[in-house]
Amino acid sequence: MCQDFSDMKARAEAIGVETGYEQGVEQGVLRTLVKLVDDGVLTVAEAAERAKMTVAEFCSKTGLTARGGDGLA
Repeated sequence: MCQDFSDMKARAEAIGVETGYEQGVEQGVLRTLVKLVDDGVLTVAEAAERAKMTVAEFCSKTGLTARGGDGLA
């Protein structure tokens, strides 16, 4: 029984590490895209497209708001 618990704990930890890694990668990509928007390299719409999100999803996840010249209302 203790071995079963140890196996379950190890699997849960491995899943947690993988999930954390994936979330970190996503955050890094979003931060990079936000920086490119801030620098005027991309519009919010272009950044959202690269993130494979709608503009509303991208703005919600990153805290960005519609900015002039982006074609957003």
